[in-house]
Amino acid sequence: MIDHLSLGVADFDRSLPFYGALLAPLGFRLMSNTGAEAGFGNDAVGRPFYLYPIDVVASGRVSAPGTHVAFACADRAGVDAAFAAAIAAGGAAARPPAARPELSATYYGAMVLDPDGHRLELVTYAA
Repeated sequence: MIDHLSLGVADFDRSLPFYGALLAPLGFRLMSNTGAEAGFGNDAVGRPFYLYPIDVVASGRVSAPGTHVAFACADRAGVDAAFAAAIAAGGAAARPPAARPELSATYYGAMVLDPDGHRLELVTYAA
């Protein structure tokens, strides 16, 4: 159900070692750090956990609460249906459904903001 999770943090430099220590016993390590996001995971599962500085507005990805949950969808039709349902229920479109080859060759997804501004991504990697 959950593809990946992101948290906005007030102090990115303080949070990196904290989450590194917390996640190490779980088999996760820091796999990427661009300064605008840090990805934790391992070779078997990729990077299912990310940190973002709350004040980063790169590509409009971080909203005020800084929370980001990506829901795994079975296929593109599932992404489209969940996106439409969220908008009909009062969500705001942050990123319409589309392929995004810059993220992955098979990525297809969308993002909506819930009424509190939390970012909810809908994603599939099915071709």
